[in-house]
Amino acid sequence: MPNRTHTWAPVGETPILREVPGRHNHTCIGFITRTPVRHLLQFRFTTFGGAARFEDFAFLLTDIHYYYRAKVLILWDNLPSHHAVDAYFTEERPDWFEFEYFPAYSPELNPVEFCWNKMKNDYLPNFIPTTDEELIRAVEAAASRINEEKKIMDCFNVASIKP
Repeated sequence: MPNRTHTWAPVGETPILREVPGRHNHTCIGFITRTPVRHLLQFRFTTFGGAARFEDFAFLLTDIHYYYRAKVLILWDNLPSHHAVDAYFTEERPDWFEFEYFPAYSPELNPVEFCWNKMKNDYLPNFIPTTDEELIRAVEAAASRINEEKKIMDCFNVASIKP
């Protein structure tokens, strides 16, 4: 869905946003990592076609484990599929992850939510993609801007938590 925001336009020339008919659903899973040596924060994400399922989360966490090769702290919201993945890895691979959760109904504490809001409101306002590939490229570019402009600390500051 396009994120409609107020914009400037010449007097009498109201901008018209034309959405391509059809419903294509993509799910983006975002997370913030901290590098082990230099402790740099980075916003990362991956995109799945359709709604994310248990298998998608399990695949992503397996990739994270193989990337870091150490026990990783996963802090996330209370989505039911998160709990299912937690139970699976706690039973099958207890030495891979430690899982913690934000309190229920508290997106204001989650810095990833602020990254998504920044992407939608600052980098992609009034953006209507015509293809799935255009959508994915634009979201990747917006996420890169968050990292390049070092906006992640702003997301932690708004959430009032320390990384």
